[in-house]
Amino acid sequence: ADVAAKGASALPSFRYAGPRLHEGGRTVILGDCVHTVKPYFGLGANSALEDVQILGDILSNASSSDAAPNYGDAVRQFTDRRAADSRALVTLSRGLDRPGKLGTMRFVLPLILDGMFHKLAPELFAPGIFGMFQLEGVGFRQIQRRKRLDRVMQSLVILGGLSAAGAGAGCLVKKVARLLGVKDALVGGSAVTLLGAVGVVRGIGSKMKKSGDSRSWEKDKTKQK
Repeated sequence: ADVAAKGASALPSFRYAGPRLHEGGRTVILGDCVHTVKPYFGLGANSALEDVQILGDILSNASSSDAAPNYGDAVRQFTDRRAADSRALVTLSRGLDRPGKLGTMRFVLPLILDGMFHKLAPELFAPGIFGMFQLEGVGFRQIQRRKRLDRVMQSLVILGGLSAAGAGAGCLVKKVARLLGVKDALVGGSAVTLLGAVGVVRGIGSKMKKSGDSRSWEKDKTKQK
C-alpha cells in the first residue's frame, strides 16, 4: 500500500561533476558521483569499474618505487586520465533516445546513417554508437571524436550526392526542353508538378488502403462475435 501510494519519481539529471575528479591529496570521486548516465549497456556500472581499474593502476605505479607513495600526485593523475572520458560519456549519454524531433535528428537519424555507411564502407565509417561502446580499448572521448568525424564525412557524401543528382536533373531538363523546343523553366515546372501529383495520388491510395484494412478487420471481428 505504501509503495502504491508513493508518488512518481523523476530520473536523475545526467551530469558531469568535473573538471576536477579529486579533492585534496587523498580523495577521488568516481562512478555515478562524477558521471551520471542513462542505463544502457551497463554504462554506469562498467564506467565505474573502469574508474576503479585506472585508479588502481595509478596507485600501483605510485607504490612500486622505493620512495614513499605520493598520493597527492596519484589523485591528480586520476583527474588527468579520466576527466575527458567522463565528460564525453555524459555528453554521449544525454544524446541517447531523446524525445521528439530533437531525438529523431540527434539519435534515430544518426543510428540509421551509421548503419548504412558502415555497411557500405566499414574501412571508412565506424559502427553506430552502441557498437562502439562494445569495442575494447576505445575510450569515450575517442568515440565522441570519431562520431563527429563520421558526421562530417557523411554530410559531405550526402551533399555531394545531392549536388550530382541536381546537376544530372538540370542536364536532363535542358535536353528535354531542346527536344520539345520549349523553355527549361517550363519543363522543370512540369516535372515538379507531376512529381507532386504522384505524391498526392500515392498518399490518397495509402489512406484508402488503410481504411479498407480497418473495415475488413471490423467485419472479421463482427463475424467472430
